[in-house]
Amino acid sequence: MGDINIVKEVLDMQDRQNFNDTDLAAIAGTSKTTVGKWFKGTPIKDEYLVNLSNAIDDTRFSLAVNCYLFNLPPVLLNISSEYNQETSSLLIGTQIEDLNSDSAIENALKEISKSNPDENIIKFGIFKMFRTSSIMRACATAMSHRYHISLKQAVLGERG
Repeated sequence: MGDINIVKEVLDMQDRQNFNDTDLAAIAGTSKTTVGKWFKGTPIKDEYLVNLSNAIDDTRFSLAVNCYLFNLPPVLLNISSEYNQETSSLLIGTQIEDLNSDSAIENALKEISKSNPDENIIKFGIFKMFRTSSIMRACATAMSHRYHISLKQAVLGERG
């Protein structure tokens, strides 16, 4: 899927987190043998990628899995290098991106109401929406990890 080399992203995340194949297997919900096969060309099942992304506090990896699963361009991975991975920095980044996207979205809205809209303005609005949603998801995931709130609880708005 897409332009993301997901095996490289898994290996890089494994390095950053100091995990071995046994650790990855336990987190993904599979065997160490299966993990070893990933690095020899066997495709990684989406469910394993989702399990890893949801369980591991690694912003770049979460963004990479999103890009991979939804066939998004890898340019969205740049977000992980633009902001410090600490949750407060990501939260500030979220607000910055959200404010920056407002005018682009407003311009796109104005443009689509025209009889001959400028596609470049619309494309830029869409780009800003993807950037904003990507950093918001990355920040929400990081905050969930930091405060030990499962993603299921967070998405469902469960308390306590």
